[in-house]
Amino acid sequence: MNTPQIAVFARLAKENTLETRALEGQKTMISRTMHSLAYDSVHDEIVVNSPLAQAILFFRGGAKGEEPPVRVIQGPHTQIRGTDYDGNDKMTFDEVHGEVIIPINRDTVLVFSREANGDVAPIRVLGGPDTQIRGPARGHPVVGVDPIHDLLVVRSVGEQGSGGSLLMFDRTATGNTKPRSVIRGPKTGLAGAGGGTGQLQVYAPKGWIVGGAEGGSIGVWSIEDSGDAPPRWKIPVQQLAGIAPSGVAIDPVHKEVIVASGGRNRLVTFYFPEMFD
Repeated sequence: MNTPQIAVFARLAKENTLETRALEGQKTMISRTMHSLAYDSVHDEIVVNSPLAQAILFFRGGAKGEEPPVRVIQGPHTQIRGTDYDGNDKMTFDEVHGEVIIPINRDTVLVFSREANGDVAPIRVLGGPDTQIRGPARGHPVVGVDPIHDLLVVRSVGEQGSGGSLLMFDRTATGNTKPRSVIRGPKTGLAGAGGGTGQLQVYAPKGWIVGGAEGGSIGVWSIEDSGDAPPRWKIPVQQLAGIAPSGVAIDPVHKEVIVASGGRNRLVTFYFPEMFD
């Protein structure tokens, strides 16, 4: 069994290229089923959730080997609980406001300050029936943040065969708050439970929401969309590359969309200038 690790590769690395460095080992507290991470370029830190440790870990940007985190958010007051199947295997990071956002228990979103350390309570908790945040047993809510337009976007996973919803909240929404707008319906092309990526990205300068679409594709919607709105663009990843997308990242500098496939242990990069111009 492979050891859980964070591996770093050159941007132009191709198949069978070795990593430039790797972060792994017991002291790192990195666990299996970590399905999100972020890089904080302001403070040169790596942010990652550790589902089996029920924690959020912060490392130096240049960390490697069995290097322990510089800060750990962990403990009963954090409310982080459950295994990855209960919905704490994903997170997003708001670099502008210095906040870590993590969904738990299939229906709740916790927000922490990046400066938090130890057994600390979240600064905000978003959850309740009016939020419409939900996910079945093996399909979790996924979160993205738009710090420019002050929006929190939550992918609420529908039941098997249902594409679910994109819910848009005020970034600082808390409690049992209704979404400002909802993208939902058959024309949206949102992938059903188990059929989408485990990540959601928001390209804030243009207000694009990038995530999983039906047919093994990546779809792009706008924060201005609502109702049964089709995606503005689709990348047919499975058709073009033969892989089912499980994660997505964007590189605005090089106008690229990077798609991960957990089942194939592969990264595929698409040049997509239309989204960034």
